[in-house]
Amino acid sequence: MASALLRTGALGVWAWVLLASPLPLLAQSESPADRIRLVVRDASRALQAGNAPLFMAAFDRRAFPGFPALREQVTALAAHRRIASSVESRVIDTGPEHWSVRVDWLLEMTPKLDPGPLERRHRTLLLRMVNRGKQWKIVDLEPQDFFSTLRQTPP
Repeated sequence: MASALLRTGALGVWAWVLLASPLPLLAQSESPADRIRLVVRDASRALQAGNAPLFMAAFDRRAFPGFPALREQVTALAAHRRIASSVESRVIDTGPEHWSVRVDWLLEMTPKLDPGPLERRHRTLLLRMVNRGKQWKIVDLEPQDFFSTLRQTPP
């Protein structure tokens, strides 16, 4: 009985949080640069939440080279690590339908099951993005191995 009340209370709290939170910034933002920054920020937040499918939703599955391999790497990373993710985006090249963005990305990860050392990855990534209707999607990422489950050694 008590656990049912706790579940009901937790659902009520989540419903209140969702209803009380402001509309997504995407609805308030009109510039392509702001929309692109939001896509990158939301991808970072999805990764931090351990939600690999939501992270991968930022990518164009048909146009992104190596999409299945990246999805596999990100899924494994999210399954086995607690992730703190932080991004800062800088637009470097613009066009009406495509943009290039440099993203200063920081990941801090620890194993989920066994206590282990903190792994920190910090790189500047190059993302190429295209406008697919009302959504911006990532069509290329360099280096792709940043999200690998293996330790990285920056060049």
